[in-house]
Amino acid sequence: MRSNHLWIGGIGIFALLALPPVISSGVPPARKANKQPSATVKVLYSFTGGSDGGTPLSDLTLDSAGNLYGTTSAGGTGSACQGGCGTVFELKHSANGWKEQVLYSFKGGTDGASPQAGVIFDSAGILYGTTNFTVFKLAPNSKGGWRESVIYGFSCQSDGCLPQTDLVFDTQGNLFGTAQRGGIQASKCDALDEVGCGTVFELMPQSNGSWKETTIYEFAGAPDGGQPSSAVVLDSLGNVYGTTGLGGTGKCTFSSLFPGCGTVYKLTPSAGGKWTESVLYDFVRGGGFGIYPSGGLILDNASHLLGATVAGGNGLGTVFELKQTQKGWVQTVVYRFYGNPDGAAPEGKVAMNSAGTLFGMTLGGGANHGGTVFALTPSMTNGWRESVISAFPKGSFLEEIPSGQGVVLDSNGHLYGTTSAGGTINSGSVYEVTP
Repeated sequence: MRSNHLWIGGIGIFALLALPPVISSGVPPARKANKQPSATVKVLYSFTGGSDGGTPLSDLTLDSAGNLYGTTSAGGTGSACQGGCGTVFELKHSANGWKEQVLYSFKGGTDGASPQAGVIFDSAGILYGTTNFTVFKLAPNSKGGWRESVIYGFSCQSDGCLPQTDLVFDTQGNLFGTAQRGGIQASKCDALDEVGCGTVFELMPQSNGSWKETTIYEFAGAPDGGQPSSAVVLDSLGNVYGTTGLGGTGKCTFSSLFPGCGTVYKLTPSAGGKWTESVLYDFVRGGGFGIYPSGGLILDNASHLLGATVAGGNGLGTVFELKQTQKGWVQTVVYRFYGNPDGAAPEGKVAMNSAGTLFGMTLGGGANHGGTVFALTPSMTNGWRESVISAFPKGSFLEEIPSGQGVVLDSNGHLYGTTSAGGTINSGSVYEVTP
């Protein structure tokens, strides 16, 4: 939910955090969080907000050498935006530590501005990502630099705008992504600005080097969902799965301007390039379940999905699983967050290691009230156990504010993420957590 990673369609996350959890009869309390004393947290780089970038809101991508790539929503050398138009950066890993290199500074014109999602690699080592109104690629050149080109520009009134989640490749080299707003369904999701409920799009490479965009679905708010809140995931048959932060038919009481509690949806391709949307799960306030899905899904198999909600669960957010049964998809709460010490408002994608342990982050809560990095370990007998790996500080000018895209896990079990504030001069940072 990037530019509004502190907002859900106008509903303040901090307002949600201020609501006391209401424990319903029969709803089990959260298991006691366990602090892992062996975990170490290291700031790998602090942004200055100048030419090196500032205010990163993206997640991170690892290459085969262990280098990190991401975007900053501000800073850089572009002069068309106050405070800079943002960057794409690399943190190169060496025996002497980490060194930041800006691969591209956005100018704020036709090249776009304010990237908020991460970047991904294709098989040729080319990077792809989004700004608020463009999809771009960065290709390495023979001089050790990178060349940026825009492969598609969005229009709010037709194909969507504000693509704020990561892109995904299918096996044919096509790109899939979501635009949080826009499309033709104006006034269905936001009675204030009437810019539409968001879209899912596909970009197909053409033989002449161009890309063809197809809007494969436009959300209408109800009953199908609105404001897609996650990158999509694809199964082996080419079906597309994702979440919307709002919309659906569930009743939520925070605001009448933004309908629904969110959905999990599936898009199924058919002959002639047509796609059919089906709502796998409609989030509903109450019953101890989560509402407002806030990050990407893990597609464990065709009948099992895992994700997070930023609120609900009779607490302050959940990690949930959806299982397909003969009666439809059923939600089970893996873990309920209650603020201290376990965290509040989990957002962004959840990572899973080979042992099935889940890792993620929360925007608030924790021992320092500034958010947490957590692990959820499965047990055959006792369900899931949460461990607080790290708690972000809060209360000073240089407080760390975790970005809302989640964490990435390397092959050694180290976790990496970004903070949108904090660091040396409060322009954000890249951190590493070693459990």
